Amino acid sequence: DLVATERPNVVGHRLRDLRHDVRGIRRTLGPTRDAVHKILDNRIELDDAELFPREVEIAFGDAFDKLLRASEGLESSRDALAGVRDYLQGRIANNQNDVMKRLTVIASILLLPTFIVGLYGQNFRHIPELGWGWGYWWSWAWIVATTIGQLVFFRWKKWI
Repeated sequence: DLVATERPNVVGHRLRDLRHDVRGIRRTLGPTRDAVHKILDNRIELDDAELFPREVEIAFGDAFDKLLRASEGLESSRDALAGVRDYLQGRIANNQNDVMKRLTVIASILLLPTFIVGLYGQNFRHIPELGWGWGYWWSWAWIVATTIGQLVFFRWKKWI
């Protein structure tokens, strides 16, 4: 799978080049097909004379059929390129969502310990834990317990 094995930036450049090539072919193929069609419809006429002999008109008919098949193939290629572009954009969006999810989990994990440290770091005079010998360890226990609780919850939700 081309898209799965290469970096998205490289694939994006190759995709853009292919789309540019398809547009160039389309700009050439469309007018050529229309010109051959005008000849086949006898829209180009001379006064009392035929423009091309019958064998040449048959050859133009064959060329017109090939040009139609080429146009259909070109449209099919355009659709395939659009599908690859959509797939690539979706994949990039999913990767960005995964990164955002991980960053949100990290921020959430750091939120509660920051709150606890901020609460006990304030200069209060009457916090019950200040006079208690285990107050420092009590705050550490809250930090560790809430962090472990969040990690367990996030693993259970399969976010990490």
